[in-house]
Amino acid sequence: MEAKRAGGRTLAGDAYEAIRQAIRSGSVKPGERLRFADLQALCGMSVTPVREALARLTAEGFTVLDDHRGYSVASLSLSELRDLTAARQLCEGEALRLSVEKGDADWEARVIAAHHLMARIPQAREDIPSAIREDWEERHAAFHAALISACGSPILLEICEKLFSRADRYRRLSVSVSAGARDPAAEHRRLMELALARDGQGAGAALREHYGRTAAALEGFLKE
Repeated sequence: MEAKRAGGRTLAGDAYEAIRQAIRSGSVKPGERLRFADLQALCGMSVTPVREALARLTAEGFTVLDDHRGYSVASLSLSELRDLTAARQLCEGEALRLSVEKGDADWEARVIAAHHLMARIPQAREDIPSAIREDWEERHAAFHAALISACGSPILLEICEKLFSRADRYRRLSVSVSAGARDPAAEHRRLMELALARDGQGAGAALREHYGRTAAALEGFLKE
């Protein structure tokens, strides 16, 4: 049985969070080989939970396994960016349309509260303006989750969550590439306003445009 810590957390779960955060923050770079000794030191645990964490990260697209080289961080690519963007626009656009159609007063309250919390803090770090604050990113994810939370399909929500997570590294990179060229706060506010106005078509179009702008900001960078 997998070892557990206080609160029901597992060692493999803790290793997963530690390694995923290292990938998200750029501490380990796209394409970089992941050595078990280094990961054990990072996580402070034995090889077994680290191996289980890597299997999960590979299934989610954060790492890749090569029979000859072992595990490495998944590379960023233009083709994956385009595929991810199209999938997110399709799935989350439909989930948002359904939420606008089915959402009740509790859904509206979730959207308003999530947006308020996100808008209360800046997106960028003070010490590194081109990097995203971790607390903002958590609130950002909560806002997007709230927008689609009333769609009525647990399977669709699970798909959207996985796509959102997989796009994380591209989203973070886009902040440094498009700094000053966009107004994310205005884009998020417009999403909220359209959703609360019960404009499902408009909200879906705004969401697709929102994700398209992120992709467009990265296209030139990845082509280079």
